[in-house]
Amino acid sequence: MFLDENMPLQVRHVLRPHHVSSVKREAWTGKRNGELLDLIAGSFDVLLTSDGSLPHQNRLEGRGLSVIIVPTNDLDLLLAAAPALRETLSDVASSDTAILVVADWTGRRRYRRLDGPGASGELTPVPPFGPRDPLIR
Repeated sequence: MFLDENMPLQVRHVLRPHHVSSVKREAWTGKRNGELLDLIAGSFDVLLTSDGSLPHQNRLEGRGLSVIIVPTNDLDLLLAAAPALRETLSDVASSDTAILVVADWTGRRRYRRLDGPGASGELTPVPPFGPRDPLIR
């Protein structure tokens, strides 16, 4: 599993026993998104990010990389949502193909296959990632 630059490194502790790496650990600082995605896909099977624009700004299909997008990069909220993160990672790991999973604040998770035109839908909801209104903390 790979943590995007926008994710706090401390979140790796709640993702054990998965091996978790980052831009800093891999010495990939300064790489542009497309190049970074190629590097990640060549070495890791899952990317965790809070960058909701990632699938709109980059081609994710055909890379063999699953992507999980969560609604926040706030460390306290991510640590509190550890069960939701672990369940989402488990669901992605059990998929027979690379998928994009987008989780919202309420725990609703939508997915889309990344192996070309294919299935999309919803996964079973997980516990919320934070308050219903992200402006209220």
